[in-house]
Amino acid sequence: MATLSVALMKATPQRIAASPGRDARTTRLRVDVYDALAAAKVQRKKVVDLAAIHGISRQHLFDIRSGRCGASLGLALRMASDLDTTVEVLFERAA
Repeated sequence: MATLSVALMKATPQRIAASPGRDARTTRLRVDVYDALAAAKVQRKKVVDLAAIHGISRQHLFDIRSGRCGASLGLALRMASDLDTTVEVLFERAA
């Protein structure tokens, strides 16, 4: 059992998503839509300011925007709520 937990801790999100029995599809932030909605919410369009309205670090927001990592369901819901929109508008399925 300890070997399994160590293996899971070392696994990257891509390996977990592609493992058997899991859906390999992920979601990706629609950056153009996000930028348009965020511009209406925040006067200065700096990543630090945008991250602050969602309660995350600037690095985490940068990683989500660049596609390096995805947003958790809770974060996706919070981002949509913060921008007065839905998750379906902000995110798209990536093949």
